[in-house]
Amino acid sequence: MYELFYKYLIVNQRIGLPGVGNFHIQTVPSKIDIVHRTLSAPAQWVDFTPDAAVNDRSFFDYLSREMNLNGIEAVTRFSEFSQGILENAIRTGVELPGIGTLRGNDEAVFSFYPEIKNNPLLPNIQLDHSVAANSNIVSVYDSGETKIITQEAIAPEEVKIIMQESDDYWWVYAIILAVMGLGALLYYYI
Repeated sequence: MYELFYKYLIVNQRIGLPGVGNFHIQTVPSKIDIVHRTLSAPAQWVDFTPDAAVNDRSFFDYLSREMNLNGIEAVTRFSEFSQGILENAIRTGVELPGIGTLRGNDEAVFSFYPEIKNNPLLPNIQLDHSVAANSNIVSVYDSGETKIITQEAIAPEEVKIIMQESDDYWWVYAIILAVMGLGALLYYYI
């Protein structure tokens, strides 16, 4: 049952455990640490809120489809699973692999410690050895693009482009089309 619980959390970014609370996947975007000259990859972790668990019908449909059970049996098995996690969390704490550790006290107040993962596929990038670390980013408005100009190069003066309104003759085209439309109607009916 835990495998299905974890799979649904990863795919749908949220899941609830009755009597315990809701789990949500939070995403932190990539960031640049200017002081240490590193670029960090985006990261995700599981956040826990100890409010009333919310699971929609699609979750129970998913469970019944994956376990080859009818809807009532799937709901019963999930509530047994949830009750087991609730009791273990209150007694000794329960480790949810890939999610974190859930601990509770006798008043059913839960604390959650998320599992911190370092993604080996996306390590931090050191900017000390790259060309980008030794360059300045200068906005050049003459072409509408941002260009990277190294420190050794001489940056050109920024040129402001003043857009002048050109004479617009849209009404001439509208009159020509109207005359052509009237000519077509006259040709058709006469």
